[in-house]
Amino acid sequence: MSTADPQLVLIAEDEDDTARLIAYHLRRHGYASLIAHNGLAALNAVFAHKPSLVILDRMMPQMQGLEVCRLIKVSPAQQTPVLMVTAMASTENKLEGFSCGADDYITKPFEMRELMARVTVLLRRARAEE
Repeated sequence: MSTADPQLVLIAEDEDDTARLIAYHLRRHGYASLIAHNGLAALNAVFAHKPSLVILDRMMPQMQGLEVCRLIKVSPAQQTPVLMVTAMASTENKLEGFSCGADDYITKPFEMRELMARVTVLLRRARAEE
């Protein structure tokens, strides 16, 4: 991908309205997006499309977000940052997310401006490390 191409963000979210709203805001900020509505589809999309970032819901059908994150992070070929998005807001839940390899963690409901700020930081960091 050349630096002129928009960075691809995978949105792994089983709530269609939430996924479409995030995709809309990503487009407004100049990013391309792809939506996966379950954990297995998300994992397959990571390896097939090699996104620059994964926005990952923790609770999804077919495979939970924690397991998806763990599998992304154990692959030596994948250095994809993961932003976990979930309603599970306890400190213990956050620590579980980070222990699976999440690069950041934001709880629902969230402010879209905060989500986009976190996306921008993670993508900027990922691009700097290339």
